[in-house]
Formats: sequence, structure tokens, C-alpha cells
Amino acid sequence: MEKKVGIVIHPIDRGLLYDYEPGMKRLSIDVAKKILEWMSPFKASTIEGIRSAFTGEEFYGELIMCPLLMEQMVSLSPRKVLNRVVKAARLSKDRGANMVALVGYSGLVGMGGMKVYEKVRIPLTIGMHMTIAIAPQTIIKAANLLGYRHRRLKALIWGVNIFTEMVIHKLERLVSEFYLCHTSLDRKIAFYNYLPENLKKKIKIVHDDPWISVKDMDIVINFTSKKPIGFDENYLKKGAIVFDASYPRDIVISRDDVLLIDGLVLRPPGEPKFNFNFGLEEGFCFPCMAEPITLYFENRFESYSLDKDFSIERAEAIYNLALKHGFKLGFLTSYEKIIPPQKIETLKKNLTRKSFFFSRLRSKN
Repeated sequence: MEKKVGIVIHPIDRGLLYDYEPGMKRLSIDVAKKILEWMSPFKASTIEGIRSAFTGEEFYGELIMCPLLMEQMVSLSPRKVLNRVVKAARLSKDRGANMVALVGYSGLVGMGGMKVYEKVRIPLTIGMHMTIAIAPQTIIKAANLLGYRHRRLKALIWGVNIFTEMVIHKLERLVSEFYLCHTSLDRKIAFYNYLPENLKKKIKIVHDDPWISVKDMDIVINFTSKKPIGFDENYLKKGAIVFDASYPRDIVISRDDVLLIDGLVLRPPGEPKFNFNFGLEEGFCFPCMAEPITLYFENRFESYSLDKDFSIERAEAIYNLALKHGFKLGFLTSYEKIIPPQKIETLKKNLTRKSFFFSRLRSKN
């Protein structure tokens, strides 16, 4: 049977838009946005060179462009955005796809892809289980890069959801105490009661202002849809790791002694070429894109991640399958762009220099 996957993408910022439509740069942004609203979805590229390390099978798929900027997907009416994503999914289906993946913000449209599925009727995934599985790996990699591997760290988490559960389970050895924040006391308590006894011992529910304790936190995690009320980077501890899962990204850090991350890219097996600039170096992809590729190699054309029906078991399963087929963990990202290794090294030097300065200052006093 001929197999094919269509991956629906969209430009995350204006810079990427100008890369593949240079003429747009000469137009006012309002005119450019209006043109994008009129444009039809189109095939952006054929994906080449991805080959399973387990079976030797080559992946066959296409990138389908839904020509709306991230800012338009957020600001336009939900119905208009849904219609554009549906058209992109239908184009992929018409081009012979057995499964469609909605990645980036397109995966959040229409009840997490459910309304798109209902209109197009094709196996559809938004790649969320792989994204959930990669979240703790992102924090572990950041901690290792900053030399925190053998420290017992404290972590403050905003939000209680499947991401929170996954991170607490997977960071048990790295983190000694988790401080849990949520606007609803009932949600916090219900989440706490749901956890196994061995993890409950590490959880502290924050009832008061979380900023009282944030200055002592090594890791600060936002698992809500927007920046927490009252967030101020000046409260953060030197060397803190800030993980922002809000979408669109909402937290801004200007300090040179704090690391802001939002994910980890993956390198598919083989000699991957996506043949289109969606914001990463050639050969790398986002976790949500890795999920449909993994399902392709497993001959599982199904709606693996859809709506809000997520579980740790399915997240761990798809991650382990990806590893089986040869996916490798890549670089950390911030605002969906790879953080250059030299930036990590500069941050480490700043931490060392500042730690030395403050230790000398204390000894003089």
C-alpha cells in the first residue's frame, strides 16, 4: 500500500514569511496579512531522506502550508482560522495522504484538531503526546548543560495538567521539591491527591503569592496558556531555568544569567531534508512533527493525539517508538528557534563570573 503523511505548517513569525515570500517585505504588514487571508493552502515541500534505523523504510510525506501568521491565528475569528486549517488538511488528503498532522498553532484550532477531523474525516494527529514526552527531556538537558546534574533542585510549576504530571514523574531524581501553583485551590488539591504516595512527599502546594518562594527556585515552569499574573524576571534566581509552554510564547527574559527554554528539537533518522525553512536548521524537526513520522514507520495511521485525550502512557509509548526508529534528541529551543551552543556557554561564564564576584564580596564583608 502506498503510504503518505501530510504535515500542515504555518509561518511562526514574519521573518519566516519574508524568507519564502520576499516580495511581502515591500508591503505594509496589514496588506501582507490581507493577502495571506486570501491565499489558498499549498504544498511547501516534499520531505526526503528520513529512513528508519529499525526497519530501513523511507518516510514519504509533504509539508502543506496554511498561509496564516501565528499572530493572525490568534487574532482572527476562530471560524475563519478553522476554515483555513480545514482547507490545508483537505489539500493534504486530496494529494493522497493517509494521515494528516497539524503542527504548531494549527494543532490547537478547533478543540485540538477535533473539529478539523470531523470535517475532513482522515486519521489526524496534533503531535501532542510526543510534545508531552519531550517536556521533561528538555528540562533535564538544560540542567545538564548548566552543570546541575548532581544537584538537588527546587522547581516551581504553574498549572496542573498532563504536562505537570509527566514532568513530576520524570524529574523525580533531579528535583527534590516541587512547588505547585494554580489559581484554583480545588484543582491543586485534586491533582495532589491523584499522585502516588512517593511523589506526594515532594509536592508543596503554594497557597499564597508564589513570588515569595520563586527567588529560591532553580527551575520555573509555566504550563498554562499565558504568562502567569505578576511574573517578573527580576525575582528569578541567578542560573534559573525557565520553561515556558504557553502558546504563543508569552514570557520574555532579558537577563543574561537566566535560561529561557520552550522545547527540544529532534533529529529524524537517516539524512533528513525537509526542503523548507520552518525555523530550524535543516535536518531537525519539532516533537509534534516527529510523532506522525514515527506513526508512519509503525504503520499506525490513527488519530494518536486529538482533542484533549492525553495520557502519560501514550506519551511514553510514542517517545520510545521514536527512539527505536532512530530519532535523536537535538538542541534546546527558545521561541521555537534553536538556542546556539555559544549562548549556553556565555550564560555559564556569566554565572561563574557572578558567583565568583559575589563570593569575594561576601568574604570582604
